[in-house]
Amino acid sequence: MMDPKIATLYKKYLLGELTPQENAIFLDLLTSCDKDDLPDLEEVIALDDRSCDLGNSISDDIFYSITGEGLNPTVRPIWRRKRGLLVIAATLLLTGFVFLFSLVFKPIQREAKFTTIQYSNPTKFVKRIILLDGTHISLRQGANISVLSDFAVDSLRKVKLSGEAFFEVAKNPNKAFVVVNSGDFDVRVLGTAFNLKCSAQQTHLVLNHGKVKVRHGEQHSVILPGQRVDYDVRHKQFNVTAVDTITASNWKSDFLSFNQVPLLQIVNDLNNLYPDYNLELIDSFQTKSFTGYLPASDLEKSLKILNTAFNQIIIHKK
Repeated sequence: MMDPKIATLYKKYLLGELTPQENAIFLDLLTSCDKDDLPDLEEVIALDDRSCDLGNSISDDIFYSITGEGLNPTVRPIWRRKRGLLVIAATLLLTGFVFLFSLVFKPIQREAKFTTIQYSNPTKFVKRIILLDGTHISLRQGANISVLSDFAVDSLRKVKLSGEAFFEVAKNPNKAFVVVNSGDFDVRVLGTAFNLKCSAQQTHLVLNHGKVKVRHGEQHSVILPGQRVDYDVRHKQFNVTAVDTITASNWKSDFLSFNQVPLLQIVNDLNNLYPDYNLELIDSFQTKSFTGYLPASDLEKSLKILNTAFNQIIIHKK
């Protein structure tokens, strides 16, 4: 039960009517009285009989801070609500158009431009090369071949030949192998073996196995194994004859003849053909020459013949 004296001073405190002397007495009583003499919350509230009107705006703010909602939500006219819906719908529609436009007109990411790959054989030996698709080519002395397309991406495997070469084309039913711009006619195959010679004077093909199609302008001809084909420019027609395929391509495994050819030139040619071996001619034979025969495609046999011809090892593998 609150002490009457404290109650009187407490009431004047709430009304802000305490004099300085009364304020000192009031504080002294609060600090020195027993716990039971202190007022409860309800007793303190009962001391102030004043009424308080918070007002709609203050009440609404308090209610919103507690619940997150308005105490008295405003009613928006229906035309304003429809306008809001229209704005939302227009925004969504515009976003959809922007997304669709970005899909349709998205810049195309182009792959890096393919660079033509060149192979040449300036040596006196047959050069063996393997293309990325597994096609094996024997390139005759002085011949050149260009890879014109990206075998992994393009629909055709295109090459160009100058000189003579023997092709063993890797099979790929989905990508034809085509020799283009290489003489009097183009050659198209899927997987086969043939010998092709292209020069300013003559172009002819000998088919070992498989089947090829040759084309000159609108004219074309299908060649079968054991046949040779060339194009008669004068009469504007293909000439197809039967031939011995072994004889036509024996150059790729034949022996080469040398007549006083400097050993240094022969070693340089061998290094061009077999770069992994790094052959070196001993100094005392730098000015010597060689007359005789060497196999066109057998390095070990060539080295044995050269070393035997001079009765000592003149070429080392570094």
